[in-house]
Amino acid sequence: MSAVTLFAWSVPAYFQGSVVDHTWVTTYDNRVKVYPALADVLSAGEHYWYSWGSFHAKGGTPVSADGFLASGAADLLYAGCLCRPDVDSTIDPAARGTIFSYGRDGVCHQLSNQILWATGRGGATPATVNKARGYWLSIAIFGTYGKQHAAWASKKIQCSTQGGSHAMNSGQAGADVDDFQGHLQATLKGPDAGAKIKSLMDHRRAFMVQVERLQYAPQDSDVPTASELNKAYSSFLHEAADILGPEDFERVFGQRPTDEMNIVDPSIYEQSVRRPLQK
Repeated sequence: MSAVTLFAWSVPAYFQGSVVDHTWVTTYDNRVKVYPALADVLSAGEHYWYSWGSFHAKGGTPVSADGFLASGAADLLYAGCLCRPDVDSTIDPAARGTIFSYGRDGVCHQLSNQILWATGRGGATPATVNKARGYWLSIAIFGTYGKQHAAWASKKIQCSTQGGSHAMNSGQAGADVDDFQGHLQATLKGPDAGAKIKSLMDHRRAFMVQVERLQYAPQDSDVPTASELNKAYSSFLHEAADILGPEDFERVFGQRPTDEMNIVDPSIYEQSVRRPLQK
């Protein structure tokens, strides 16, 4: 068993004034030791998971000076099986976990959560990047671990078998956890909370059916653009604001309905669709 501590980090996402954070995972605490480049990380015997992003020496956002999100003990072999570290997700399919198609299966939040699944030792609840800004926006759309539910369940079983020391998650290996409804129930209070939760969850299910046609276009047709995906996702979130009202929307999502809510980084998305997405 190769025991490590996994650390999750955040920086503001791609556009100026973004209310969404990019997240990634490391085996080192960059508040203690800063590595300027990946080569320095590797020379020190440490590891860096890109999570569909670029290399960042440190974290830091407008609400968190160091960008630290979470940490937890894990087995390196297991984490590395779930998602390969030290290589750009746009280059190596193994560095995508089961977020095969960025912006369609999920974004960095879902891939970081997949890596952090390895922190669920001894039946403990795995760490997530739920302190990142925009987290609940992406979870509402993609779920906690992305949209490739069967592939994710299979990946957990495969990696547990290969690692040999991960009975810690074997009872949960087939479960597809989506904590959005639980977050709603913990956040919304008052006499109309139940009705709002039911209405939003019904709307979410209907939206998922509709957006599948856009996300997974036939192979002989053009894939949707980042702008088209962001427009579709933003429309869902604006409709969620109509259901919840502005105050409850801010309680649930941590953002105002008037904020820019684009969650797909066009540059990362364009890089991902230019390369064949292998599974």
